[in-house]
Amino acid sequence: MFKKLFKNAFYCAACSIIVSLIFCFICLKGSNKTETVQNTHNSTIAEKSSSNKAVVKDVSLAKENKNSKSKYIDKKCLKIYNKNQDILVLTNRDNPLPNDYTPSLKNICNGRLQASAYLYESLVQMLSDAKIQGHSYWIASAYRDYEKQQSLVDEDVNAFVNQGMSYESALKEVYKETMPAGCSEHQTGLALDILCSGNTNMDVSQMDEPGNQWLRENCYKYGFILRYPENKSAVTGVNFEPWHFRYVGKEAAKYITKHHITLEEFYKKLGVNTTIA
Repeated sequence: MFKKLFKNAFYCAACSIIVSLIFCFICLKGSNKTETVQNTHNSTIAEKSSSNKAVVKDVSLAKENKNSKSKYIDKKCLKIYNKNQDILVLTNRDNPLPNDYTPSLKNICNGRLQASAYLYESLVQMLSDAKIQGHSYWIASAYRDYEKQQSLVDEDVNAFVNQGMSYESALKEVYKETMPAGCSEHQTGLALDILCSGNTNMDVSQMDEPGNQWLRENCYKYGFILRYPENKSAVTGVNFEPWHFRYVGKEAAKYITKHHITLEEFYKKLGVNTTIA
């Protein structure tokens, strides 16, 4: 009887151990599988995170480069401008002069006209050198104040109106060559209308004159530029004027002439929007 009971107890204990071992094996296998899946998931997240960081970094650099490009300023232009701000003033119909703008003037042409004192010596030297080359000129216009400019606009508008044009159309036509009062370069005293002595017509026929050709080729050496060049009316807002010369100083004149740009485009290199409406 005792032997039988011992045998049954041993059998139950063995079964219990076997069941426990099977259960532990199943749990251990499940745990390893879960750990493997978790590690794989974590690795994927890490890779994506690393990838996203790289993408974000590239986008950030792209934005920096884009911003840098959009804010690009030509350092040489800036240096020239900082040294010559007074003579590099930009004026057009979108950039009128301040109401208190007052240029320092000096008599030219034996007192017949006035111009900025800044350009006086350069003008004398340029005309003297041109004379040696056999060229002589008639300066038709230099400094004009606000009231004079307005009277010229009114005079030209009335002439078109008398021909049957509406006032609005006449004004639009006049502004192709004559700036509104307060927006004219002549009000700075830095602009000159220079005509050849043998041809005093203020029109494109000036460009065929040897004297005008000499001026257009050499004026930059004296600090002047042809202010309204051919094929640049979309930039300046003014038709081609081979007689209109503007003093900007030798450094700026050399740069502008070398790069075949206008004063508006020079300002654009400074990061200033000079779009003409």
